[in-house]
Amino acid sequence: MQIAFVTQDEVLVQDWVSGKVREEDRLHWFQQPDALSGSLEALVFDHIVLSDRYFGLAGFCDYVEQVKEVCPGAVFTVLLSDRHDANENGKWIKYCIVNGIHYVLPHRTRESINGVLLQRFYGNRGDIAENGSKSIVFVGSTPNIGTTFVSFGTAVGLACRTARSVAYLCLNLKSSKLHRYIGIEKPEASLDQLRAEIRSRSLRPERLRSYCETVKGVPNLRVLFGNQLREQAEFFTAEDIEHLLQTAKRTFDVCIVEVNAYWDNAATVCALLQAESRILVTTPDLTHFQEDTDRWLRGLSPIIGLNADSFDLVLTQADKNGNSAGIRQRDIRKETGLSFIGKVGKYADLTEAVNQGKLLDVLLGQHPMCRDLVGIVSLLTALCGFETAVQLRSHPVNRLFARLFAKPGKAGRTLWGS
Repeated sequence: MQIAFVTQDEVLVQDWVSGKVREEDRLHWFQQPDALSGSLEALVFDHIVLSDRYFGLAGFCDYVEQVKEVCPGAVFTVLLSDRHDANENGKWIKYCIVNGIHYVLPHRTRESINGVLLQRFYGNRGDIAENGSKSIVFVGSTPNIGTTFVSFGTAVGLACRTARSVAYLCLNLKSSKLHRYIGIEKPEASLDQLRAEIRSRSLRPERLRSYCETVKGVPNLRVLFGNQLREQAEFFTAEDIEHLLQTAKRTFDVCIVEVNAYWDNAATVCALLQAESRILVTTPDLTHFQEDTDRWLRGLSPIIGLNADSFDLVLTQADKNGNSAGIRQRDIRKETGLSFIGKVGKYADLTEAVNQGKLLDVLLGQHPMCRDLVGIVSLLTALCGFETAVQLRSHPVNRLFARLFAKPGKAGRTLWGS
């Protein structure tokens, strides 16, 4: 098989030269489109990988047609970039679809690009396969609106509802507070302490599993706390985050990921791109569900190649009917245009509980917030294709006494399993 790369990304090409291409195949690197054209009399290519950075759309169309006249059997893959704006990239994508040209969306890391190309060339993703595991990402429209309560509560609920392994990954690089919420002053299992292994691409599933914090009372849940060195948040690159997420997917059956509300960092963007399910958390506050959602979700999703409608919506800090200051739940759903999958109320005692490090007690007890999350957990359990763990039903009298006299943290299995 003859493979041509037309790009100035030397690192990408060297990845293939150094081992990804099979011994019986030949890879040819051209730094200019004209160089490829000049070789077509002597070589017949099976695959041509072409960067969009050399062309406008009209020039690209002409070039592809000229190459196809000489090399009609070649399969094209175009690497889209941020050279063009979102509207222009949309035109490129339409042209590719109509003309049977494969494409890679903008802002993908080299590892992601290589995974797509491995699939194109050889029908597999090599050693970056994800083994069917799921990644569910929670992002708040606005900071400090309870996204951590919702995301971590969902992770606890999933772990209690199924026998599958669940990981909670805090990728909030600048304001991670979960460790304090569950009563740990200085977490040992934090993201920053894995940075060397992540940077060297040497993090392995067994290492990640043993490193993550175990959760008392929920044996199949592991937690990776967020970065504790806020001043070093910018040192995490897109490739770093992608390596971590791919390793986590090979380690656990499902990964619940929380990212920062601001889309100006590698963790937020890469986690959203890698996710099988994306959940936006917002409140009935007009500036949250309207302005913040529009600026981040609607403004940046097209730029990084995401469809804003691929997000689901969870409403937090809502009253019983989901209303606030005359704004109804259905108004928020219509304004955002997202599928509504659940709401979590505003509870005055929750702040005091987390300040005392008792969030886990809340989630394993009979707090109303748990009942708010049950629907979300049930939905995600079904979407992941997980079987529900068998719950042994006790005598009704015993269950009544358990509800009346249970201590926090002792009745969680009964609630999540109900």
